[in-house]
Amino acid sequence: MTGKKMKRNLGVDTVRGIACILLVLFHVVGDTPAVGLKVPEGHWLQMFNEVLAYVRMPLFSFLSGYVYGFRPYQGDAPEFIKGKVRRLLLPLITVGTLFAVVQAVTPGSNSSVNEWWLLHIEPVGHFWFLEALFIVFLVVLLLEHFKAISTPTGFALAWAFSAVLFDYFNPPNYFAARGAVYLLPFFLAGLACKRFDIETPKARFFAVAVFICAATAAMLFPQYSDQGSSIVALALGVSSAFLLLRSGWSFSPLAYIGSFSFAIYLLHVFFTAASRIIFRELGITDTYALMTLGLAAGIAGPVVSALLISRHAGLNLWLLGTVSGKPKTAPKPVTA
Repeated sequence: MTGKKMKRNLGVDTVRGIACILLVLFHVVGDTPAVGLKVPEGHWLQMFNEVLAYVRMPLFSFLSGYVYGFRPYQGDAPEFIKGKVRRLLLPLITVGTLFAVVQAVTPGSNSSVNEWWLLHIEPVGHFWFLEALFIVFLVVLLLEHFKAISTPTGFALAWAFSAVLFDYFNPPNYFAARGAVYLLPFFLAGLACKRFDIETPKARFFAVAVFICAATAAMLFPQYSDQGSSIVALALGVSSAFLLLRSGWSFSPLAYIGSFSFAIYLLHVFFTAASRIIFRELGITDTYALMTLGLAAGIAGPVVSALLISRHAGLNLWLLGTVSGKPKTAPKPVTA
């Protein structure tokens, strides 16, 4: 991934594909009996979704930090911020607002906006991630500017501070500030993984040990293992993301899905909700059939949409935040 144009990395895109499937599955099934497929309390699908909360968004954030490490901040703050506004906030305003409107007018949707004047000040659905990641990039910009994370020692101190915030700081969630606190240590861990080439067998062994200890603690002491604000959750998220990335596993179908990760993140809810409503109207009520159909729709729908959108420069910019008008192709492995 060097030169003016980055090549796709098959291994990274494979892990992105896993993250996409976990995210779409989450919104298909739902985390409570009131949303998604409305499975009853205690159903194994609901419990599975809850367990994956330790991995799902930490993995997305970890990968964001890792990929940022290939093309980090180079000293031009206005240009850096402009790029993040285009990439994150434009889709938030267009797609996020469209989602809120569709939710409000669609019968059978799980929720809708109550106070429209606070739209996006109070995050809408899963679009909180875009706002939170934007704040994370601003924090990283400051850290890079003052060279606070250019050395292992400085990076370790910055990460330790982010871990303390993760565990103890709970700000008002305007513009997803709480989400930014949640994402920051995972983002920094992914960046450290790339910046300092953390991939030795010792590092993998240590990550396995951390994962086992954290998973054991989560099972034995669930009251101290809240997935949004505990050291156990932080350890599980970082170790699992590191092990997935450094597993060396690559699988072309998953990598192809992963190459559309941003479009899938933005658009999947339109297709999962539509599939649930449509197939129930057609008389399909089996939970596993609806789950399979919803998962397929939540992956295929955004991929096809992205391919169509990418043919029009204006739509590509406003809906996906990218300036390339060329359709994507399947990712190819990076060569040395």
